Amino acid sequence: MQGFGMGRYRPRDEEAERRELEKSFHPLKSNGPRTTKVRFELPFSIWCDSCQNHLAQGVRFNAEKVPAGSYYSTPVWLFRCKCTMCKAPFEIRTDPKNTEYVVVSGARKQVREWEPSEDDVVIGRSEQSTSSMDGAFADIERQNLVKGSVSSYQDRIAELEQVSAEQWSDPYTMNARLRKAFRTEKHARIESELRDATLRERIGWSQDRILEPASSTEHGYTTPDIRRAWSESQQARKDSQRTPRQDHSLRSAQHLTPAAQKLARRLIANSHSKQAARRRQGL
Repeated sequence: MQGFGMGRYRPRDEEAERRELEKSFHPLKSNGPRTTKVRFELPFSIWCDSCQNHLAQGVRFNAEKVPAGSYYSTPVWLFRCKCTMCKAPFEIRTDPKNTEYVVVSGARKQVREWEPSEDDVVIGRSEQSTSSMDGAFADIERQNLVKGSVSSYQDRIAELEQVSAEQWSDPYTMNARLRKAFRTEKHARIESELRDATLRERIGWSQDRILEPASSTEHGYTTPDIRRAWSESQQARKDSQRTPRQDHSLRSAQHLTPAAQKLARRLIANSHSKQAARRRQGL
C-alpha cells in the first residue's frame, strides 16, 4: 500500500504556495523580525556613559547586527552591545563615507592625541613642502633626510658604546669591586641583626620588634641608649633589692636618661610584684 498523498497530481501554483507557507511558518523559529548575532570586536577604546568604566580596544561582544541604511551601494550596519560592567546597551555603526566606526549612543570614544616628535620618530615634511617636491629631486631630498636621521642615531649609539666600553673595560675588576661592597654590607647587616637579637633576649622583648639603628638622631631611642638604659636599670633594680624602700631606687635613677628612667620604673614594679607573689605563696 502506498503512502498517503503519493502518486497524486499537484498543480504548480499549489506546490509553490505550500513551499512559501512552510518557509514563513517554521515551527521552531519566531515569525517576527529576526536579528543576526555576531562576534563584534571594539575597533577603539570607549567610555561607558552609564557606569563610566573604560572598555579597551579589542574587547569582544555578542552583538546584534542590524542594517541601518546604506551609503550609495555600501550597506551601513549597526551593532548593539552591552557593557561588561553594568550591562547598559550601547550602539556602534559603520561609516563607509569616512571608512571608520562611529559611536551612536550609550558610550563615547576615547580620544588620544599623538605627537610624533615625542616618540623620536622620523617626521616627514608638511603637505605644502611635499607637494612642491616632485620627480627625481623629491626622491633625492627624501633620501638625504633618511641618511641624516640615521647618522644622528649612529652617533648616539657610538657614544653609548664608548661609555659602556670604558666602564666595563675590565669586567673581573668591576665584578670583584661590586661583590666586595655587597659582601661588606651583608656582614655588617648580619652582625647588627645578631646584636639586636641578643639585646631583645636580654631585655625580654619579642623578636618581631624592630630596634632603631645606632645612627638615629633622636636621643634616648638608639640602640646604644637602650643598652645603657638596660644596664642602668639593672643596677637600679639591684639597689632596690638591697633597700626595701622604692623611693631610694627612684632617687638613684634620677641621673638616667628618660628612656632609662621609664625602663627602670617598669623593672622595679615587676620586681615588687614578683616579691609580693612569692610572699603570698609562702603564706
